[in-house]
Order: sequence, then C-alpha cells, then structure tokens
Amino acid sequence: MQTKDQYWMSVCDTLASRSKCLSRRIGSVIVKDNSFIVSTGYNGPPVGYPHCECTAPNDEWLHVFFDDNGCINHSGVICPRHAKGFVSGDGLHICPSSHAERNAIAIAAKLGHSTEGCTIYVNFMMCAECAKSVVNAGIREVVVPEIFRYEKYDGLSAVDIFNKTKTTIRRVDG
Repeated sequence: MQTKDQYWMSVCDTLASRSKCLSRRIGSVIVKDNSFIVSTGYNGPPVGYPHCECTAPNDEWLHVFFDDNGCINHSGVICPRHAKGFVSGDGLHICPSSHAERNAIAIAAKLGHSTEGCTIYVNFMMCAECAKSVVNAGIREVVVPEIFRYEKYDGLSAVDIFNKTKTTIRRVDG
C-alpha cells in the first residue's frame, strides 16, 4: 500500500503528464493537512499563450537532444532552448513557460485558496526562484523525490533558501 507521500507524488506525476514542455515535465500539488488539495500545477506557458514548437532539422541531429530519461520529447520536436544549444535550466529568458510550483501557487491565489502552512509536493527538485515563491506563499514543507543543489542563480539554490527560512524540505522515501 502507498504511503500518503507516495500517493501525492503519484498525483504530481499525473499532473506532469499534462505538460506540453519539450524539455522536462514537472507536476506539483499543494496539500493542506495531508488530506485536502489546495491547488495543482504543471509547467507550461500562460493561459492562451501558444506552446513551443521547434522541429529538428534532420535525423542525425536528434540523438544529441534525446535521452532515455524522457527529458526531451522523442517525437522529432525539440525544445527551442535546446535547439539553440542551452542545457537544462539555461536560456530561460527565451522560455514562455512557468514552473509547476509557481503555476500551482498562482492558481491557488486566483481561486482565493490560502497556501499558508501547506505542503507542496513536486516531482523534481525546484529552482531558487520557485523556492522564493514557495516561501513567500507561506508553504511550510516541500517534498521531492531527490534533494540536490540546483544552482542556476549565482550559486543560490532552493536548499539554501529553505535552510535559512522556516521551510522544511524532505525526500519521499521509497
């Protein structure tokens, strides 16, 4: 039988499957008292904004961007950032998408749902910018499958931010 953490993480995975991002699919769910879903989100562009489309120029080029981890879409369409040579997490200035965590927080705000004291589950370690949003939204706990320093902002990581605030970060077991 699944633990509650595993259950919420499976919700994140289901949400991530809704993402049209050509680079990485992330899902998040904000939960109150380990029983009530406050909000959900996945990475993607703002409502009404078109999704990315960038077709690879030839088959030889495709192997450079595709891997077995599912980070890149295997349909012959690739992330425009990757097409310009950016690696994961770089070149975000040309990306129209918002991260799953920020989308979940924005949806909660739009619907008038408080995130104060909630837990957010995310199926990938978040960036420092999302960590700032999580802390400012009053979310007190972050649960991820793996904790690591995802440093894209001058060496500042989500781990650093959580360690200096009253926000707990923990890994899902098993």
